[in-house]
Amino acid sequence: MNALEGVTLIDFGQYLAGPFGPMIIGDLGADVIKVEPITGDGMRFVNQPFIGCQRGKRDIALDIKHERGHEIAMKLIEKADIVHHNMTVGTAARLGIAYEDAKAVNPDVVYCNTYAYGLEGPLSRFGGLDPLYQASAGLEYESGPVHAGNPPMYYRFGMCDTANAMLSVLGCLMALYHQRKTGEGQELWTSLLDGGAMFASDVFLVDGETQPYPRLDKDQTGLGACYRLYETADGWLQLAAVTEEQWHALCQILRLPELVDDPRFADTKARDEHRAELEALLGKRFKDRTALTWMRLLGDAGVPSELPVDTKGGDLAFFDADNERLGLVAEYEHPILGTMRQYGSLIDFSETPSRARSAPPMVGEHTQEILEWLGYTGAEMDTLKAERAVYWPDENYSWTV
Repeated sequence: MNALEGVTLIDFGQYLAGPFGPMIIGDLGADVIKVEPITGDGMRFVNQPFIGCQRGKRDIALDIKHERGHEIAMKLIEKADIVHHNMTVGTAARLGIAYEDAKAVNPDVVYCNTYAYGLEGPLSRFGGLDPLYQASAGLEYESGPVHAGNPPMYYRFGMCDTANAMLSVLGCLMALYHQRKTGEGQELWTSLLDGGAMFASDVFLVDGETQPYPRLDKDQTGLGACYRLYETADGWLQLAAVTEEQWHALCQILRLPELVDDPRFADTKARDEHRAELEALLGKRFKDRTALTWMRLLGDAGVPSELPVDTKGGDLAFFDADNERLGLVAEYEHPILGTMRQYGSLIDFSETPSRARSAPPMVGEHTQEILEWLGYTGAEMDTLKAERAVYWPDENYSWTV
């Protein structure tokens, strides 16, 4: 039994910001049906991001603009607990699958849209891609950091995409809880801009004035002398000594006990004010030994540290025995790619374990299975396919149509 067993989610999303949330809900046990155009999701041509947000879903390929395709879409919505997508404002209405359309056939449905800029305002009708929200939320400026004289820096991963998606997971589960308590469905939304705002949540104003907050140094090594990367005899070490006890232990391990009584480093504020001096002292000592030696010594003393690991494109992470034991690795067979390994469960339960059930689906891989579930006969399915209202592969699977 999984936590969301019996919940059905219809995923009309494409690319990353839409489909990632439904995949997480599917990992928790929901039956997620991916609805994609008969020509395939637009991100199928960029394999890695697509594969990273589609596993465990059943896939039906249909043309929602076709009269019969729209009929099938509405039958799916009628059976749904949750409908989820990332269409721009007005697109779902033009396709006839907006919240009002969904509510007409399924009054208690939970309906989620992950927008770009949000539901209202002058930018609401625009779509967008992840780096636009890294930029507009100030993340690229801070990651540079520009205040230290560097150019802005784009972080390669879709951080605002996934943050937006995880906010949608939280929203859907809250709305589902409300639905189960009251019988009332509702519409909810989040956005890529919301995801960017979440990552900038350490910045705030008091009486119109920005309050001090941690900022990267010019070399992008960290936020302070005790919370940064240091170069060692053979590589780098991430240090995160955040308490006075850890500071004292750090000084002992580095054989610098005199720093504890140095007024320049008497407390966190003093260490921040004399950051450059302290970093020079610690940095010189860290170069005396290897990163692994320091990590073990610091770990024994209760000082958090870690090695920045080159995973060799994932090989080290996906064939790590501890990761496998923790369920952080999922393995399954794919019709084209063969044996696949991906990251596994992100949330663990004692009684209702999550699971990564199957590889990302092919275009229309489950079209016939889903149509049968909706009550269509074999002859009706063949007619629908001939009319190009739906698609499924005949014999040989194809990653795209």
